[in-house]
Amino acid sequence: MKKVRTAVFAAVTAMALSFSGCSNLIYNDSAAGTNSNYTSRSVLVNGDLSIDTSIASPFGLVADLSQDNLIRLAWGCPSVMPDKWYIYLDGQKVDETSILKQVEIEAYSGNHLVAVAAVKNGKRSEAEGLEVNVKGTAAPAGSSSGLVSGATYKILAKCSGKALDNDGWQTAPGSNVHQWSYGDNQANQQWILRQNSDGSWKIINLYSNLALDAANWGTTDGTNVLQWTDLNNRNQDWFISQEGSYYKIINAYSGLALDVSAASTEDGANVQTWTWNGTDAQLWELTNLSLSNGENPDDQGTSPQPQPITSGISTDTNDVLVARKEGMKVTYQFQNHTRGAFADNQIYIYIICMNQNNEWCYARPDGALIPIGSSSSDTWQYTLADVKTSGFQIPLSHSGRIYYSYGKPLVMWGNGNGVVLPSLSNPADPNYETYFDWLEYTVAEHGFWVNTTQVDQLGFPVLMNVYDNDGRVQQTGISAKREDIWDAFQKEMPAEFKTLASEYRIFAPCKGAFDNRTGRAYGNYFTDYVTQTWNTIASKSQTVTHPQGKFILTGDGTNLYFRCIEAYGSIAAAGQTYVIHGKPTTSEVFEGYGVLASGNPMELALEAWICAALNRHVAHMEPDAYWNNAAAYYNAGPCNYYSKFWHDHSERGGLAYGFCYDDVNDQSATTFTTNARAVVVRLGF
Repeated sequence: MKKVRTAVFAAVTAMALSFSGCSNLIYNDSAAGTNSNYTSRSVLVNGDLSIDTSIASPFGLVADLSQDNLIRLAWGCPSVMPDKWYIYLDGQKVDETSILKQVEIEAYSGNHLVAVAAVKNGKRSEAEGLEVNVKGTAAPAGSSSGLVSGATYKILAKCSGKALDNDGWQTAPGSNVHQWSYGDNQANQQWILRQNSDGSWKIINLYSNLALDAANWGTTDGTNVLQWTDLNNRNQDWFISQEGSYYKIINAYSGLALDVSAASTEDGANVQTWTWNGTDAQLWELTNLSLSNGENPDDQGTSPQPQPITSGISTDTNDVLVARKEGMKVTYQFQNHTRGAFADNQIYIYIICMNQNNEWCYARPDGALIPIGSSSSDTWQYTLADVKTSGFQIPLSHSGRIYYSYGKPLVMWGNGNGVVLPSLSNPADPNYETYFDWLEYTVAEHGFWVNTTQVDQLGFPVLMNVYDNDGRVQQTGISAKREDIWDAFQKEMPAEFKTLASEYRIFAPCKGAFDNRTGRAYGNYFTDYVTQTWNTIASKSQTVTHPQGKFILTGDGTNLYFRCIEAYGSIAAAGQTYVIHGKPTTSEVFEGYGVLASGNPMELALEAWICAALNRHVAHMEPDAYWNNAAAYYNAGPCNYYSKFWHDHSERGGLAYGFCYDDVNDQSATTFTTNARAVVVRLGF
């Protein structure tokens, strides 16, 4: 096959024309197609560098489109010169320059987004971008073939019906790709397609996050195909076009086709590149596995597919309940489902709560609530062996937590006015290397609320049956074996979220590497998405329907404005405008504090609403269509994949408590009843 230099349309070259100073901008108003009258704005680009908001962004970005397939860019610089500028085309970095000059980008015809960011000391400013419409040569045939950028696909060879497969679930660059019988939702056989600006595609393994690669830039028949770190190299780009109901997949560098060696039908047959011949060994069936949310997702990652995991805790609801004493509201019982890992006398239980006088107390099995004062938790603890037959009697109380630990007691104490609980963020905490978990509850005169929670962590699986006086049972929690949960978490999570799993627990994001307050590795995870969302909201007026009222949502790129047009509840007033001041950090998105926890009661409610939308990756979408639509949640990234995991593996029909405002749109697993009788907590491992 004749090689065609298609790479030119993603390349950038510099013109000899230079600026004489920062203030000399090039405006070509007389040139046909110029975009100098368009307003530039902050835009989302790839995460090649973390953002430092102290670095001033380029300004006055202009583009000249007077020549076919060329975008000429010029911009102004701040008073403090950066080390260099990065230039982006459709979110991907395509060049950099250390001197202020006009640059040219070549692109196929159509709508594109160009952007520039200032780089200093290894970090960058926000990217200033501009939408342009390029004239000239169109992308080659096949670059638009009904495939969805950012979606996940299974890729089956026509000759065998077997799947393109990451051999041995490898995560190391250079590991092989072959064909294998398609399994049940196996992430190593699933591939994310991401389209480049020239119409070619990246093919990224869902499990390893490595790119499909023609080994050593091979251009001869029989070149091996493997997986390698995505380096934006041309041997990792593939043109995909339809051949009837199948697809041919052509390497952009060599022009050779993705091919099953010898048209084999055997498991383990190698995959290579070969001169296109149109045989069944070179035809592939591509099936989109991603959930559709009715809107084309941003190319920011794709939703991991949940793995089936087996049950380790019985899910029956035939518990024998202990008798409830007069004056008590509910009983608690505990069962050992650790499969022999821990004996009853190695399981420690602590019930702490506030009594009707708002004093912190611990609960005795007989229902007495004893003020904690300055006592230590060895006074409050019971083993499962102590209470296995009696359970606990629970009177009216609120803000209750029930802790349970395995193998050794927890270390907690009262300080006179409150309780010092285990710290998940402090490796020096005496509980840091202890298996423990907890549930939360409130017992009021006319209602009972209880939930297992993963807002902070999961130490081990817990399944909870809540019984009413009339025999109704509500079941909440996770029934799977602990080792299967850890295995599924590693298989389903994007690389950055895999870091949250440790020997003793799976941490919530801000208890791990996503905390920007302590400069952690992924502390800017949500930064670009928040900026994209705030800019999207600023670009148009939208309606958002909240339980407290109907609002017109607008913004200015920094603040969000909710003007109430109908009030439904007691905290909103028609005609009043409620404001979210500023943009939240990554930690504020994950944990719902700061910008997302300030203002009057209505503003607090709206902040909870948008905090949930950001975690679920629907905040940039039309509010009334997507913010309240659970089917749209977590379908693309960046999002709170940690929370998604618990929803995927909940015994409560997809309901879970994965982050602080997961109760927005009733997605939390909180169990409520006005007729409570008993709670049976099944402790697993």
